Amino acid sequence: MGEDPNLQNLRRTPLYPLYAQHGAKVAPFAGFELPLSFDGVISEHLATRTSAGLFDVSHMGIVDLVPKTGQSLETVSRALEKITPAGIADLGNDQLQYALFTNAHGGIVDDFIVSRNESRLRLVLNASQTDRDLAYIQDAMHEVTEINLRQDLAQVALQGPEAEAILGLFHQGVANLSFMQSVRLQLDGVDCEVSRSGYTGEDGFEIVMGSDDAPSLTNALLEHDGITFCGLGARDTLRLEAGLCLYGNDLNETTTPIEARLAWTIPKRRREEAGFAGYEIILDQIANGTQRTRVGISSITKRPIREGSVLFDRKGTEVGFVTSGGFGPTREAPVAMGYVDSGAAADSSRLIAHARDKEFPCQIAAMPFVQHKYKRN
Repeated sequence: MGEDPNLQNLRRTPLYPLYAQHGAKVAPFAGFELPLSFDGVISEHLATRTSAGLFDVSHMGIVDLVPKTGQSLETVSRALEKITPAGIADLGNDQLQYALFTNAHGGIVDDFIVSRNESRLRLVLNASQTDRDLAYIQDAMHEVTEINLRQDLAQVALQGPEAEAILGLFHQGVANLSFMQSVRLQLDGVDCEVSRSGYTGEDGFEIVMGSDDAPSLTNALLEHDGITFCGLGARDTLRLEAGLCLYGNDLNETTTPIEARLAWTIPKRRREEAGFAGYEIILDQIANGTQRTRVGISSITKRPIREGSVLFDRKGTEVGFVTSGGFGPTREAPVAMGYVDSGAAADSSRLIAHARDKEFPCQIAAMPFVQHKYKRN
């Protein structure tokens, strides 16, 4: 039997050798060959909600920004603020922040996590956007910073209510971390940077380590009965229930932070100083509102409403579209999100989704669908 042509010429993460050992069903994603699931999407999803799930996220682009000779981290932070409305210069050592790159039209080029230590800023970028992001960063910041794509690093995410207890067996210091803080320490003899963060809505950690050390440390974690190896399928259903955006679906270069209900990523200082890409449009939307907005959508039937479905109000007027949708295993019901005209965005507004010549009754629903459980000390 020949190799699947869809999987040819794809990159593999340092954890690829573990996939077959754990029965992974692999699929192409953002130029990588990644596990869709190991033991089934629903079982992996529920294991993360009730115990702990381990995800290989080594496909993400890890980029370090190191000041050039004669420059400072303050200078690098201010330069980065030209292409993001986030408060990068306000970030303290060992802190993380969710941020957005914006373009001249106020659209979102990518969403990312940025962290800082004494010597550099670190960005974790979406795999599908890494090359474009690097070019954007290079154009805006090349005079003040070295831009290092860290292909020598791997990353795993340990998520769920048992994550702290299990990781605490390797190092008790992880219990001291609060949400969006990081620390450098050793786990099972491996030098790591551990942050309390994630993409599931659960408490959990993301662990960055050298690529060569990744298989052994991951195996050591998986020896614990409370951890389930999870794939992309559960990662997607978990983030959807948590109301978290997926770039390329819920965010893109024609969507602004205000339309996406991400105004909270723009602190007061940046609103007052302006100067970031697309600030005229974004600040106008903060002041005057938007014509459309991102909303949660719940199905009134048991049938999931999928990406691309067109939304109509009860008068038959088209009012929006679905950007992400599927079955929510924790909710035991279909969940979705999308964009609707602002006038149709009231909670519990009844809509009809049209897809594949079928109609799906649904309504606007509050997000997140499952309450976030982040730990803030």
